[in-house]
Amino acid sequence: MVDIATRVYNHTWKIDPIVRSVVDTDFYKLLMAQTIFRRHRDAAVTFGIKNRTARVRLAEIVDEGELREQLDHIRTLRLTRGESTWLRGNTFYGKRWMFGPAFMAWFDAFEMPEYRLDRVGDQYHLTFEGSWPEAMMWEIPALAVLMELHSRAVTKGLGKFELQVLYAMAMTRVWEKIGRLKLLPGISIADFGTRRRHGFLPPLPPRRCARSRPDFAPTDRAPASNGRALRRAGAAD
Repeated sequence: MVDIATRVYNHTWKIDPIVRSVVDTDFYKLLMAQTIFRRHRDAAVTFGIKNRTARVRLAEIVDEGELREQLDHIRTLRLTRGESTWLRGNTFYGKRWMFGPAFMAWFDAFEMPEYRLDRVGDQYHLTFEGSWPEAMMWEIPALAVLMELHSRAVTKGLGKFELQVLYAMAMTRVWEKIGRLKLLPGISIADFGTRRRHGFLPPLPPRRCARSRPDFAPTDRAPASNGRALRRAGAAD
């Protein structure tokens, strides 16, 4: 078992980028991107992220320079040859060649569009503009960066013993929830935890801390043909 408290204590969190690959995302996001690529690839959209927990003053907790550094790094990422081969030739849900050649050719050349980061009071306004399949790809990595930087900031001043207590409490909560879930017959669970991470190495306990955490919601302005906004990010604990 990973000793998370020791790992957090020993690291200054200035080691590796938070997001290291363009496929570091929820799988359904790639399926959505392919569908939108086929039907509305040239539609211009604006995607935004808002912190709905106003009491968490994100701009006072997360350093703007670190946030920009992580977002800029994401824009340098490209699909690797190995990742492309894996997506093209793998079997998902019993189906081979789930991603078509036209989409994969687009994805091979894909790069994240530019972002706009503004500080408004004690909050950040983060928006992305571009074609629909491009802009939507920002959702998961942007949320992952914000959550991870927040987690790093609120645990930075804790001593090793405090961290051990914190993560022991988190593990206790996990096992309590697992025990309750086991009592439910025929239950199926879908995990959309990629965006709400606390450290790159999985698996990890819930990203809860003694202090409050932000609750983000994507906001989308898409063409009228869409009819619906993309699903809200995250799931309540």
